[in-house]
Amino acid sequence: MKSLIKLGKNFTLLPLFFQVFALACSLMFVVAAYGFVTESFREARIFLYSGLTGFFVFALLNLAISNRVLKETGLMQIISLILLFLLLPLFLALPAWIISPSIKFLDAYVDMVGAFTTTGLPVFEQDILTNSIHLWRSLIAWYGGGLILIAAFVILIPANSDGFDVFSNKKINSNLSRKPTLDERSLTLTRITRRLIPTYVGLTFILWYLLSSLGADGYTSLLRAFSILSTSGISGAEKFKMDGAGFYGELVVAIFLLLAFSHNFFYSFNKKKSSKTVLLDQEVRLGLLTVFCVTLVLSLKEINLIKSLFSTDGSLIVGLKLIWGNFFTALSFITTTGHVSFFWEETVSLADVPHISIILLGLCLFGGGLATTAGGIKLLRISILFSAFSNETGKLLNPSSIPVVKVKVKSLKMSVFMAWIFFMLFIVSLALVTIILAIFGLFFEEAIVIAVACLTTTGPIIAVLGLDPSLIADLSLFPKIVLVISMVLGRLEILVALSVIISVLKRA
Repeated sequence: MKSLIKLGKNFTLLPLFFQVFALACSLMFVVAAYGFVTESFREARIFLYSGLTGFFVFALLNLAISNRVLKETGLMQIISLILLFLLLPLFLALPAWIISPSIKFLDAYVDMVGAFTTTGLPVFEQDILTNSIHLWRSLIAWYGGGLILIAAFVILIPANSDGFDVFSNKKINSNLSRKPTLDERSLTLTRITRRLIPTYVGLTFILWYLLSSLGADGYTSLLRAFSILSTSGISGAEKFKMDGAGFYGELVVAIFLLLAFSHNFFYSFNKKKSSKTVLLDQEVRLGLLTVFCVTLVLSLKEINLIKSLFSTDGSLIVGLKLIWGNFFTALSFITTTGHVSFFWEETVSLADVPHISIILLGLCLFGGGLATTAGGIKLLRISILFSAFSNETGKLLNPSSIPVVKVKVKSLKMSVFMAWIFFMLFIVSLALVTIILAIFGLFFEEAIVIAVACLTTTGPIIAVLGLDPSLIADLSLFPKIVLVISMVLGRLEILVALSVIISVLKRA
């Protein structure tokens, strides 16, 4: 028992890259166990041997640094995250590449980067992937979502980066203005992990149980639970609308999708905080308002809906189904999950596809909450920019007025400045990725959809808008590398990568 405690303590002292690598290797044993249970012995052996190989490499690396005490600074932790999202998928892609000989290793790598960054980029046709590979992709996406949650709580929230503490409901401790020591960073990472992981795992099992009890089979409901908690949108071989859970299943999923609106939901599980306070969060209010407005616009397109709402026959049910389908789909896309409601395609006509495409792309660009598994520009930044726009408009209309400011002007200006910088960097990155993809043979419409999917980590939108996944597989080496970089930038955010580059250049 003492040896296990000592081993666990030594494990927490390792660099972040080694910890994440070891845990990823242990996940291969989960898929191997599933393969043995389902009598897919070849696939089970491949995952088992891959996991053992990974642990062997981990043991050698651990032995090589056993006589050194490595403590990471904030910059080193960010660099470790970037390297994890770029290098770890090289190892994670090996099982799928070995199992399916028709798959190229580069395509398997792009697919695994899409899973690990919770993008869910559809690189292959669903039919050529086995159940074990589907489970592996969903499991890695779920693992990547948990990793980014921990990283957000350790790096973004304690440091109050980008001046977003101005719009936070929490009282900021003055001690947070100083940089934590190396020991404090290590302790913070361990403490946050012990608090968040049980909550993250527990919510996953609760959603799995609820979906299974509502009619979905255990395997499908597990993939759904992984995709919802990580907002990856990876649905497996069976489409989301065919999982068997029906309307009540979508209702349960919609409740869990609210977790992607604000990090305060996860924060409230470990702190004594009322649900009313969380629901009044600025990001939650803006997200729900956006979803309701989009639902209204999409629903009122159908002229017959107005009649059905005031009728007493069965058309009332049709109108309610139409509203729910629009609401659930809008909620799914603003959280960058990308699932489509069972009642969605019944209301979509071919003439409406261009308009709906723009709306869905706009929802993806909005994104979810800051420090969550969702991607996009993030609701809090949009709220900051909208507040700044309202203030400037008020000054133009009433130049003699004296606005009442409840926060420090310096912090407010920093929040607006950082939000605007991120917005412009995001738009420039979107344009650059779109131009590169268009240069290498894609039509402009296809290029911009794929660019939005990668930078907002909403891969399922590619299939929803009717694009063939073979478009990505048929790309040459350079555009695939661009997609990989854009997915990592979309996951870690452009400002984080830019800060690393600036810090490295200053040191050089």
